[in-house]
Amino acid sequence: MYLHNKKTQSHFSIKELKKSSSPFKPTNILLSLVVLYIIVQSWVDTQMSFSALINGWANMLSYLSGDPNVANSSYFSPSLETHEIKTYLFAMIETLQMAVIALLISVVLAVPLSWFCSRNILDIMFPQQNILFFIIKKIIYFISTFIANVCRSINEIVWALIFVSAVGLGPMAGILALAIHTAGVLAKLLSEGNENIDTGPIKALESMGVGFIKVLIYAILPQTMPHYISMILYRFESDVRSASILGFVGAGGIGFYLFDKIRGFENGSVCTILIIIVAIVFLVDKASAFIRKKYI
Repeated sequence: MYLHNKKTQSHFSIKELKKSSSPFKPTNILLSLVVLYIIVQSWVDTQMSFSALINGWANMLSYLSGDPNVANSSYFSPSLETHEIKTYLFAMIETLQMAVIALLISVVLAVPLSWFCSRNILDIMFPQQNILFFIIKKIIYFISTFIANVCRSINEIVWALIFVSAVGLGPMAGILALAIHTAGVLAKLLSEGNENIDTGPIKALESMGVGFIKVLIYAILPQTMPHYISMILYRFESDVRSASILGFVGAGGIGFYLFDKIRGFENGSVCTILIIIVAIVFLVDKASAFIRKKYI
């Protein structure tokens, strides 16, 4: 009798498991149809067409090949003028420096902002359970997430244009543009890590009457630090790429030369600049991967 009931219960649980994990639920089917409609409608509305790309392939090759009657108009081969390469390398170093300073500023802004964008961290900051502190936490969370959304929603180039009008042409405008945009992105990424931490160590410290600062140092940061480092390295890679084009609006770095050569149809020089950018981004990516592997 016991074995029969056990088999029946096991059969029932397997049946329920299959039913609950089935991908053919009405809600899943409806959601799939909605997603499919969005994709199809977006494809049609944006006039996306692989045939247009295939038909225009010859034009692209012609552009890359350049005009044989115009010197340096072809992407191949790249310009190998020593003085040009030296200039571009120094500009790329400036671009890396912009990314480093921008990252430093963005981390200083994003880390505390990410705490205010995390509901669980706010609950630790304000453990009081009355209506006043409930409203305070809601207001802080709304303002913080709104600031982060504004910072990351506006493209770096737009920020650069704004800061160029304030501080003039040069790297400083690019640094500020990258810092503000990256702060918004990092605040979002870091807050997601904050909200996935284990509450056990936190409750243990709180039960001992420990304040928020010590809880932050001994229970929150040790858990979130690997995630913080990973996201910060990821954003540094992105900032190096973004800093490479901020020169288009006069914000310094190698982007200034890239825009100048594109505008002058000096495509051999453009190719040289692109090779330098790709090489440096590749090295930054490898360095980031090494740090992640060694310390995370």
